[in-house]
Amino acid sequence: MYSFSHLTDTGKKRAHNEDYYDFDESLGLFVVCDGMGGHAAGEVASELACKTVFDFLKKKQKIFKSLSNSHDQAKKRRVSALVEEAILAANKVVYDLSRKDESKKGMGTTLVLCLVTKAGIFIGHVGDSRAYLVRKQKLIQMTEDHSLVNELIRSGIVTPEQGKNHPQGNVITQAIGVQKVIRPDILFHEVMHGDTVFICSDGLHDYLNDEIALKMHKKVGIKQLSKEFVRFANEKGGKDNITCISLQWGDRKGPPAHPSEVNIAKKIETLKKINLFSSLDYTELSQLLEVIQVRTVETRSTIVKEGEVGEDMFIILKGHVDILYGNAKVASLGPGRYFGEMSLIDRTPRSATIKTTTACKFMRILRSELFALLKREPRIGLKVFWAFLQSMNKRLRENDKKLFKVHQDYMAASIESELDQEERGNPWDLSSLD
Repeated sequence: MYSFSHLTDTGKKRAHNEDYYDFDESLGLFVVCDGMGGHAAGEVASELACKTVFDFLKKKQKIFKSLSNSHDQAKKRRVSALVEEAILAANKVVYDLSRKDESKKGMGTTLVLCLVTKAGIFIGHVGDSRAYLVRKQKLIQMTEDHSLVNELIRSGIVTPEQGKNHPQGNVITQAIGVQKVIRPDILFHEVMHGDTVFICSDGLHDYLNDEIALKMHKKVGIKQLSKEFVRFANEKGGKDNITCISLQWGDRKGPPAHPSEVNIAKKIETLKKINLFSSLDYTELSQLLEVIQVRTVETRSTIVKEGEVGEDMFIILKGHVDILYGNAKVASLGPGRYFGEMSLIDRTPRSATIKTTTACKFMRILRSELFALLKREPRIGLKVFWAFLQSMNKRLRENDKKLFKVHQDYMAASIESELDQEERGNPWDLSSLD
């Protein structure tokens, strides 16, 4: 169950409002668009894009309303594809109109949406409107701006602080209706009791930072949150149109009420501690969670078997396992530990048998699912494979040290043997005989 609030405002500097938003609680769909292109054109683009997305998804609602399990990977991919198709349809409609009508030439709009399902939420966006998550008194930006400044920041050319006052701060690299071909970002997030999500135009987020957003979130309830955000942006100058839709699941002060014994925050925290994924940011870790299955396994179950070819990696969320070589136990692993990571690179036989000693809950990463994600998100792939190379390099260095130590011990033993032999005398040396 969730509650929400919404508001748009022209702001203090603009004569008219080119932002457009809409929502349908029964559909679970919330959309914010920020139009551009001047009076009439920007307003047309934002309204047309928003309405096209709603019309498209209303016709397909049976598909996403049937999604009830966050571990149903196939259906989640289908819903993600639907959201992408809806945004692409909006892009085509706006782009075609801008080409046909000279007065609308160059018009476009940003778009950010939240689609609520029983399994979680789907976030889709193009441009620099944003989606944020407030979880356990931490603010997380779920979307990455499609802007020149953000590309410069991600490339390390400018710092986030330098980006705030960059002369090309208003240049966006993707927008609905401006280009014939766009690539929307589509994300899936599980939600927990107490989570707050808000989607907004840049008229709000240009003034926000973590401290301010969390202060306002703590100050008012969900029914007043959007109004509080708009009031704040106007107080700071209101240089642009301001639009915000805020959603909250359950009571912020209530007990956890998530169907999983291990909540989403715990999964993120566990992944972040693993070397392969430690360099991923929150959004990238959330994308990784999309391809991870959670499995519950009873005690005394065999997870992997020595000699069998494996194609998956396991991360322990709850419980303990034993590692066996032959019939000999060589180690035990508990929560936060993992095994099978080499199987993500190639299909090699397992080097050991892993058995549960208690009931366990695992995150399971399939090689095929991971590689599909890395192809779609090359930046994640670069980070993961760089981390893997660093891990392999560390292992090779450790092996080199061990080999060097073995070589030293061997040479020392050989020298000691020769010295002992000299002290005893060579039994085959007959030179001393007359």
